[in-house]
Amino acid sequence: MKSKHVKRMLATGLATAMSLMLMAGCGKANDDNGGDAQADGTAKGSEATEETTFGWWIYETDSDGQYFETYEECAVAQWIGQQYWDIENGGIGEGGKKLRFSYTVPITGSENENFNTMIGTGEYPEIIDMVVSPETPQALHDNGIVMDITEYVEEYMPNYLAYLDANPELKPLVQTKEDDGSIHYYAIYPFLEGLEDPWQGTCYRRDWVVKYAEPTDYVWDWDSDYVKKNGHPEVTPLSKAKEERNLEGWKENDVKSFEANYEADMETGYEDNVIFPSGQSDPLTISDWEWMFEAFAKAIDERGWSDDSSSYPTSVYYIGYMQTGDLTSSFGGGTGQYYVKDGVASFDGDSENFKTYLECLNTWYKKGWLDAEFNTRANDRFFLINSAGVTQGKVGLWDGQTHAIGTSIRSTCQNEEDARDAYVMGASLPINDVYGGKDQMYKEPDALYQTSRIGSPTAITTKAEGKDLATLFTFLDWTYTREGALVIREGLNEEQYASAKLDPDLYAERGLKSAYTTSIDEDGKTVYTRAIDPSDTATNAVIGQRMDVGLKLQRSDDYRVERGTPPINQAAFDQWTKYLNTGNVMDYVGLLNVEESEKYNKVSTAVSDYQNQYVPQVIKGTMSWEDYVKGFESIDPDSVVEYLQKYVDLAKTS
Repeated sequence: MKSKHVKRMLATGLATAMSLMLMAGCGKANDDNGGDAQADGTAKGSEATEETTFGWWIYETDSDGQYFETYEECAVAQWIGQQYWDIENGGIGEGGKKLRFSYTVPITGSENENFNTMIGTGEYPEIIDMVVSPETPQALHDNGIVMDITEYVEEYMPNYLAYLDANPELKPLVQTKEDDGSIHYYAIYPFLEGLEDPWQGTCYRRDWVVKYAEPTDYVWDWDSDYVKKNGHPEVTPLSKAKEERNLEGWKENDVKSFEANYEADMETGYEDNVIFPSGQSDPLTISDWEWMFEAFAKAIDERGWSDDSSSYPTSVYYIGYMQTGDLTSSFGGGTGQYYVKDGVASFDGDSENFKTYLECLNTWYKKGWLDAEFNTRANDRFFLINSAGVTQGKVGLWDGQTHAIGTSIRSTCQNEEDARDAYVMGASLPINDVYGGKDQMYKEPDALYQTSRIGSPTAITTKAEGKDLATLFTFLDWTYTREGALVIREGLNEEQYASAKLDPDLYAERGLKSAYTTSIDEDGKTVYTRAIDPSDTATNAVIGQRMDVGLKLQRSDDYRVERGTPPINQAAFDQWTKYLNTGNVMDYVGLLNVEESEKYNKVSTAVSDYQNQYVPQVIKGTMSWEDYVKGFESIDPDSVVEYLQKYVDLAKTS
């Protein structure tokens, strides 16, 4: 039985509106010079033929164009064209066949127009990157453009399927489940293995902590049996533990004053002896944050900025929370809107967790720690709140971009001392150890603004029907192995490069014998380190990532990729990726069919409009929680939870 999803027909005027194909680098055949035999005379597999030649529309997302006349000249593309793909055993094998790809690259700036023209005129190749497609793979299949590739995925892509089995939460995002229960694949998706280095996160003035924070007389004792078992002392914060005379899990603090090396730079890192109340060298908890806020308030007061509306310890997005969760999820989990936990979708905006989050912010507001004018900054993006105040050195903790890490704000600080000593570091989201009950305390944040683990789909069009799809899918499956992912995302290793016949040879031009080196770190992890200078604009040209398939390597339990990141930035990235985003429903929203999407959007828009107006009032204490919750009665946000639950359930039944 066909799916009941409404077929979304392509615009009928598309083909006539754009009559010219805006192409650059329309592929030439790749002369691989592979030969029919090895040096020792043993026979190899079959050479590329018409049946194993495929056109591939790829999206230009880097500076490769200045290094190649056509993408066939990319070293990785040349090497791939010289391999034999073994459909019997999978991957590279001498008894297989060669593939030849002819790449089509749109002119920079015309990608959307080019894609739509290509689809509208029917002049599309066998393989298409759908990053700019206005339609889903299933919609293009329903319109006769994209193949149903289910049989090829199931027969020739065991590595792809194994990855999905190991990560079942991804299945509903890449599969289509029909009404009869059958599973179909209309495209394949790249998967991000580990978390991508973030471009933003929580930033704070470490130098202000050193100069203005007072070391607490007790800190968490991570060597104690109680903390080893429970992950925290029996009573927190310290003020409450003292009040109850229960210091189980605490120990005396040996550090009596803080010192720092203000001469450190981006390459050598930053040194100080700061220890937070949590007993860590980085902030861990809400009480750590509040301890910092007290220090920030002292710094602001000393500089005479207490009445300056652009100076404060911290701020929040103008609507009072982030719909992706972030700090909101530090209070037992949640986003303040729609949320999924343990396979159950729910509306979180009236939950006890969200109530606790608002109580915390109300406390910060009353103590003067929270930007008093946060709700007026509607024109500021969440990572650029009061950017002038931040760059002038007037804010203690904020959501900022990677370029803020280190000493960069010294050149713009207004205070003379800050211009000499200012140092910015990254912090993870905090664990709540102060507010609410046991369900809201000591829980790791679970809903964060992080890169999706799936990328844009690559589809096989009906132009590929009748061709050697078994060999093509054998190659595609290889990109979901560690070897294949390293080639596509990091480039050729020394052995692969030595075996290749490259013309042109960008590796030789750069003096490279390998795109990366391999080593083992102190934790026993394999480290892949790029050999090319990270400042070289050819960094992406020596790899093959514009063929956007396979695994995107980042880090896992047994490896990590080192891309020349300065130590202080890497330390920030480690903090920003300390917790995983498991609670967001954004990916599931994208799976809703047309009818479901219309209903969901109507309700969620009404919810957002209501919250944008009244959540700031709850934070400022001009509206009670009870009155706020009553406002949802006429909106009924729970009415669309079932749509999200439908797709969450697919992850458990696929």
